[in-house]
Formats: sequence, structure tokens, C-alpha cells
Amino acid sequence: MYLRLSHDLNVRDHAFPGAPTLKLMPFEVIGENGSSCNTYRVELFNHYGTHMDGPNHFDAKGKQLWQMPLETFFSDRPLLLDIPKGEGEAVLPEELLAHDEALQKADMLFIRSGFEVVRRQDNLRYSQRGPSVSAAAAQLIVARWQNLKAVGMDWISLSSPMNLQDGIRAHQFMLGCGGNKPVLIIEDVALARVDAARLEQVLCIPLFIEGIDSAPVTILAKLKDG
Repeated sequence: MYLRLSHDLNVRDHAFPGAPTLKLMPFEVIGENGSSCNTYRVELFNHYGTHMDGPNHFDAKGKQLWQMPLETFFSDRPLLLDIPKGEGEAVLPEELLAHDEALQKADMLFIRSGFEVVRRQDNLRYSQRGPSVSAAAAQLIVARWQNLKAVGMDWISLSSPMNLQDGIRAHQFMLGCGGNKPVLIIEDVALARVDAARLEQVLCIPLFIEGIDSAPVTILAKLKDG
């Protein structure tokens, strides 16, 4: 069984506070001005919707996402952890250490807080009052579980808009600003329908655009037969 773990892009959804949203502009319309087809101009902020942060997002010397090795985007040892979180609450080091044995084996981590339900109920609140991964937890991730390629979450950003300074430090730790191997960040992931025990493989397919730090991503998951 296969699932898509990336959300549909929708002009009605909000972005991280202060960031642009999605705009769609018809370029050609069938039957208008002699046009025989439909085409659109798409104005898309590269951190809108489900997207992956490349090292260059916070590290001026870091690689942009399109420069990363292709194996970065594939996981055959994904791990989904349920760590419930509400508005402004942070994932803490001890909550990850409780799963140390599983994390030692994993090559990609997904954290399900349950906050994804707010995305459907109150999208503005979802964009402004989400959880976070604490800077201390981010520092632990890059120091202890060096096999991890990426960490994904079911809320809008690794940083909570309610605690930006800690979020900046968390991004810096994860994306290699301290000289460590970067662990990429996948934000705004659709995890509600995933059976953690059946998660077998994950493929992340970003837009490979030269010259930008990060990009929207399509995520496909393979689940074991159950």
C-alpha cells in the first residue's frame, strides 16, 4: 500500500507568519483569444506547504537542496514516533531518548504530534501557534543519531512562531551551521493516516530548482501489507 504524505497545495491555506502564500494565474484558457489549451502561471514560495529545508536555508556555506545526493531523499528505515504536542509545546530531548534504540536503526524520523488536525479545523491557528522541536532536541539529534538523513513533522515548521529564537537555534543545529553533518528538515507533513508499525519506505521528491535553498516536496510512503 502507498500513501502520499505531502499535503495538496491550496491557495486557501496560510503560510508561516509573514511568508507569502500560493497564487495561481491563468495564462491560457481554452476558447479565449484563440487558445486551444489551459496553462497557468504558478507563484509559489519555496517554504509553502509540505517542503524540505536544505542546509543553505540557515548556513550560508551549506548546500542548496538541489545539490544534495539523491540518496538523501530515500529512506528504507523510516521511523514514525507519536509525541503528542499542542500549541507552542516543544519536543524535548528526553522524549526522543525514550526511543533511542529505534532511532539508532532509523535513517529518517517523522514526529507525529497530532497537531495536524488543527490544519483542517483552523488553518490560521495551525500556521501561527504550532509546536516545535526544541533547540536542545535538535542538538541531540545531530550529535547522537548521525544515521538520520532528515526529520519530518506534522506541523508547519521546526520552529514555533511562538518561540522564534529557540527555533532559529534548532534550525542552525539541524542544518549544519556548527560544522556537523546536516539533517534535513521536512515541514508540514501529512502523517495522520500512517500506521507506524507498517511504515516500510519513504521517498521525498523535491522540486530540483537551481539557485534556491529549499523546495516544496512530494512524499510517498510504502506500507507493509497488513
